[in-house]
Amino acid sequence: MSKTKAKTEIPAKKATSKAYAIQKSNAENKTMFQLVGIGIVLLLGILIYSNSFDCSFQFDDQEKIVGNTMIHDQWSMHSLWNYGSNRFIPYLSLALNYQFGKLDVWGYHFFNMLVHLVTSLLVGWLTLLLFSSPVMKNAPLANHRKIIALITALLFVSHPLSTQSVTYIVQRMASMVTLFYLLSVALYIKARLSDKSTYNYLFFFGSFMAASLALITKENAYTLPFAIVLVELFFFRTKKLVVNIKDTRTIIVFAGFALFLSFVVYKYSNVLFKTIPPDEHNGYRTITTATYLLTQFSVITKYIQLLFLPINQNFDYDFALSNSFFELKTMLSFSFLLSLIILAIFLFKRNRIVSFGILWFFLTLSIESSIIPISDLIFEHRTYLPSYGFFLIISTVLYGFFLNRNHHIAIYILAFIIAINSYLTYQRNKDYKSEMTFLNDIILKSPNKPRAYNNRGTLLGTDNKIKEAIMDFSKAIELQPNYLKAYNNRGSLYAKENNIELALKDYSKAIEIDSNNATAYFDRGLLFQQKDQFDEAYKDYKKAIALNANYTEAYVNLGNLCRDANKAEEAIGYYDKAIGLKPDFAIAYSNRGMALGKLGQWEKDITDISKAIELNPKAANYYLNRANAYLSLSQWDNAFADYSKAIGLNPKFVRAYNNRAIAYYKHGDWQKSIDDYNQVITLDPNNMDAFANRDLAMAKLKGIGKK
Repeated sequence: MSKTKAKTEIPAKKATSKAYAIQKSNAENKTMFQLVGIGIVLLLGILIYSNSFDCSFQFDDQEKIVGNTMIHDQWSMHSLWNYGSNRFIPYLSLALNYQFGKLDVWGYHFFNMLVHLVTSLLVGWLTLLLFSSPVMKNAPLANHRKIIALITALLFVSHPLSTQSVTYIVQRMASMVTLFYLLSVALYIKARLSDKSTYNYLFFFGSFMAASLALITKENAYTLPFAIVLVELFFFRTKKLVVNIKDTRTIIVFAGFALFLSFVVYKYSNVLFKTIPPDEHNGYRTITTATYLLTQFSVITKYIQLLFLPINQNFDYDFALSNSFFELKTMLSFSFLLSLIILAIFLFKRNRIVSFGILWFFLTLSIESSIIPISDLIFEHRTYLPSYGFFLIISTVLYGFFLNRNHHIAIYILAFIIAINSYLTYQRNKDYKSEMTFLNDIILKSPNKPRAYNNRGTLLGTDNKIKEAIMDFSKAIELQPNYLKAYNNRGSLYAKENNIELALKDYSKAIEIDSNNATAYFDRGLLFQQKDQFDEAYKDYKKAIALNANYTEAYVNLGNLCRDANKAEEAIGYYDKAIGLKPDFAIAYSNRGMALGKLGQWEKDITDISKAIELNPKAANYYLNRANAYLSLSQWDNAFADYSKAIGLNPKFVRAYNNRAIAYYKHGDWQKSIDDYNQVITLDPNNMDAFANRDLAMAKLKGIGKK
């Protein structure tokens, strides 16, 4: 008996040991597959965005980053929150980027790519969790969830439509909200799948925190509660849905949604359903709630086409506004989208993944493509979050179709799609290389849209290509006769070319288009001042201030007019106002100092100009102004030092040489005075006063005229 018993026990131990070894091997293989999958996603993402790190700032990058003093050196959490609480997290990230790298684009692009890579990994994880849910875990595709999750992540990381959310720096807003959004949904599912109550609460808390971050990243996060409900209904509700209005949990859920919707309506009541007047963003068309909704039927259809076939991508689409439902394009688009929603309802029981993917796409797009008007009708970055539903459908449908045939065929097809998309993404990044390549691409694809011409004209003007810039502004005006910015910009170039009459005409046209245009009044005032039409200049500066009480430059110019008209006390009042609004306004200190000098208050004059020099130590004219004040106090050494400093900063500074020559003359340094007048004459041969004054100095040196 003992022998028999021993014989039966030994094989049992071997079997247990063998089963354990197999289980361990499977676990190791699973871990290895996950690690390899993560590595593939990261490597592909790095490769296809490797040529984006030197791409320049574009469009809103100039306003939100380059010219945004709020994220530069002087900032705080409080100031950033007040600046943009709805998008606090992206602004904080931009401020940190600036602290570490100033305006070096590399750091901004590296951060954007990092967000995209993490988001792509979350896409894979969320897909795994969906297939692990109670509804999906026994489905045939659940056994292949790892490869489906990997394919979905690769489709997401490689698609060229994502470039506007990754390579266009400021639209990290779209990618960051997607990261927090997906993380919140994934942690919610993880909490629902967890067996341990401790982990359960931790995951729920993590989901709540991610949702909170999403809500202060971008407004489309407000659909997140509905996405959670969608997940609950599709993947955790195994029984027939019954709503019991007496159930406390039901009451809490409905009350929570009511409070949430009330908060959203209260917070955004000033912008919801508001008619948008004509501006450069919407092609100078009035956009109402109705026309925006009608247009979005075609826009969403365009998004779907771009997801399927991402060719001829354009940053600034020239998209027609729909004014009637009965336009053929609008009706066809509406019918197509309605059929998709009907298909989602029909597939609810037959194919939860496809049904969920369709509804996810529409839900997450609803904030930006529904009844809430936005100036820009279409932007590719708006598809970043919704595209997850599309990629989930593509990977699942293709893999599922070949599941009972040869699933390797599906892998080959999907690998080919990923490869093509990767190539297109890499190529699309090249369009972002410089502002000029970017704008040229837009003009090539939207030749009848004036905004790109205006922006390219601005860029050409900065490069001092005045004629080409004027041609672009003129083209923008030809396409849109009421293009306010184009008139302002062309007027400034005419002024730069000293074509005063044409500049005045453009500024006057800008004022005719918008009588509340403070900038146009200010610019026209500059021209009137240049033409010595001081009364007209005064009126325009006053009008600019009436329209914009914080227009510091207008206050300074008003001060200059009054100072030159010997109204020093009135001038000081305007300078005081400018400095009060902008305490680091160097030129206001310098000019106030000069006005104080006219009142004989030389010490205060020197104090103000010294403050200006402290703020801008490389401004040669500030040293000249302070030297003049020192000269009035007969502080010769200080005066000579400041004149010399001004000349050191600007070796061709005629006024500095001339005033130092006068100072030397008054001090009795005749030879030095003559030397400086020689410099003045060399630099300005038509300066007759310099010739006359040099003769006086030479006479003094020779003793002529002495009694």
